[in-house]
Amino acid sequence: MAASLWPPGAPGRPAPDPGPALVRVALQAGATSVAHVDVAAMLSGICVALVPAAGVAGAVLVLHEPADPRDPERRRVFGSDTAATRIGQLQARSGAGPALRTAHDGRVLVTPDLARADPPGLAAVAAGCGLVRSLTVPVLVGAHAAGALQLLDRRDSAARPADRLAGALQVVTTALAARIRDVRELARLEQRAAAPRGTGPRPSSGERPPDRTALIPAARRPGVPPAGPRVPAQRRARHRRDDA
Repeated sequence: MAASLWPPGAPGRPAPDPGPALVRVALQAGATSVAHVDVAAMLSGICVALVPAAGVAGAVLVLHEPADPRDPERRRVFGSDTAATRIGQLQARSGAGPALRTAHDGRVLVTPDLARADPPGLAAVAAGCGLVRSLTVPVLVGAHAAGALQLLDRRDSAARPADRLAGALQVVTTALAARIRDVRELARLEQRAAAPRGTGPRPSSGERPPDRTALIPAARRPGVPPAGPRVPAQRRARHRRDDA
């Protein structure tokens, strides 16, 4: 039997399948160009779109590193609203919580009650805003987890099997990972293009630099005295006139 992330709702009325709506979110994220986009707004917008698509009350993305290396604020937490963002920031600052555990080990994690979870600050904020139920899935960039996507909901929400929702979220996390990878690669290329010229690799100490004067006549080479025809000493003596 599939694990239930939220308490059951009305009997005989199962929660609708979120798959098609999540695919639409993933397609929208995949179609976004990162060349001239506000990265923070893009990632927060994906979290906003996830709320109705997944049928939850909040969503937050927590990354190990800043999403955009060019960002002076070095932001790595993006949420659907203030409450979800605060829950993510508390976990990022403390280095603990479901999002950080999933971001480190790459495993899906279901937390039935964040009000009893560590750290204590997270429990207090979750209880205060009512976002106490959590499903956390990894965001994989390559073979490593770059962070975690955490869905949040209230106690009185409708039932939804956690394993089914986690599977449906894979299309979204794949699109998120692709956008993050593209942003970081674009930042790397821009940094490389802005680097001053002449900073390329230099020849090693054992490698002789090329002779760029090979095609210049010797008489015109700097520092090389003109070389005229050499006459043997005995020939110069024979042509000397004897006036005696």
